[in-house]
Amino acid sequence: MAGMKEIKSRIKSVQSTRQITNAMEIVSTTKFKKYSKLVVESRPYEESMRKILGNIASGVKYEKHPLFDGKKEVKNIAVIVITSDRGLCGSFNSSTLKALERLVSENKDKTITIIPIGKKAIDHASKKKYDFSESFSKIAPEEMNRIAKNISEEVVDKYNKDIFDEIHIIYNKFISALRYDLTCEKIIPIKRIEGSVNSEYIFEPDTDYILSSLLPRFINLQVYQAILNNTASEHSARKNSMSSATDNADEMIKTLDIKYNRNRQAAITQEITEIVGGASAL
Repeated sequence: MAGMKEIKSRIKSVQSTRQITNAMEIVSTTKFKKYSKLVVESRPYEESMRKILGNIASGVKYEKHPLFDGKKEVKNIAVIVITSDRGLCGSFNSSTLKALERLVSENKDKTITIIPIGKKAIDHASKKKYDFSESFSKIAPEEMNRIAKNISEEVVDKYNKDIFDEIHIIYNKFISALRYDLTCEKIIPIKRIEGSVNSEYIFEPDTDYILSSLLPRFINLQVYQAILNNTASEHSARKNSMSSATDNADEMIKTLDIKYNRNRQAAITQEITEIVGGASAL
């Protein structure tokens, strides 16, 4: 009987856990639909911006600009690391933080500054005692563009002042409901995107003014897209993780139910045997 009580208690515990994982799956599904829609809607703007930059880069092949040319010597690197605020999404955050550690180990002779976005990144940077002066967490959808603008303006300003020599970003790029790709890329200096137009451009008022206006906006767009893609990927990962947890709970409940019924039947058989044995003795 003690075994049956124990099994019954465990069934109730698993059922309670299943209710939690199922509720979290529903919440993540709702948020995933919202953010994945934002990603899809913003991609045409990003593609257009890349096309414009590619055409301009083709037309200014011999023009010099700090955001294109890079520094002669790289000593200081800034890394924008984007994670989630909460866990329960599988290896989503751990893979991002491992990518950060790889980047740091590959640049041991350089000074690394972290710009963490998301509580998991902030906690990791604090634990590892990385240098970071500013961090961001619990970002609402309406704040994403403003925060991306602040970050991009800051890194461009510090790059122009020779405080940073390179800026990298690590995030998860949303592909589909079942897939997201860990992305680690250098956003400053900007890689010249080859366009299809080979004609020379005439700039008004001048080339430097146009590039100085356009390139920071392109970096702002990259940071914004990274935050948005990472958020959609986070909810996709949590949705899938909670779905698997719910399925596992269902399987466990089914197994425990079978075990409970077998124990109950064995107990009933034992009682009947004892009754028959007692009657025979009389």
